[in-house]
Amino acid sequence: MTNILPSHPHISFERNWRVAEDTLFMLGQCEAIIRIISAAPLEPENRQKLLLVSLRKGAQATTAIEGNTLSEEEIIKIDEGGKLPPSKEYLQTEVQNVISALNKILSEVVIDGKEHLITPELIKSFHSYIGKDLGDHFRAVPGQFRTAGYDVIVGSYKPPLGKDVVPLIIQLCD
Repeated sequence: MTNILPSHPHISFERNWRVAEDTLFMLGQCEAIIRIISAAPLEPENRQKLLLVSLRKGAQATTAIEGNTLSEEEIIKIDEGGKLPPSKEYLQTEVQNVISALNKILSEVVIDGKEHLITPELIKSFHSYIGKDLGDHFRAVPGQFRTAGYDVIVGSYKPPLGKDVVPLIIQLCD
């Protein structure tokens, strides 16, 4: 596939990887370590603890990208059903939405073993999970791709124009 945006030549979705030999060696070592750890016996309660840590840290990292400042302790409180002050309500909702989306992936893919193709519809469904009940704090329509109606800037990076989002998503999924 070729690039469809002259303004963003780095977006091409082409495989153009060059991996040095020492990197390949380290990747092989990583794979061996992962296999050893995966085969190690783990008591169910310890597995559950590790899963919770992973889920919570994943939610914290994901929401931090968008500026969520909740601490690890606050995320644990939310995940255990607690409430934060009204001033942090939308931050709490954001974290709950991400945890819900991650739990859906865990349930369907890991536990049930379902396979999903990455499609525009799948991406939109997770987008709707993430944006649920966030109102103006979300700055998007949950479950819909950004269109020509508005454009965004992320830090110093100017993403593609809204009119280019759908074609890029389709190209990515293809």
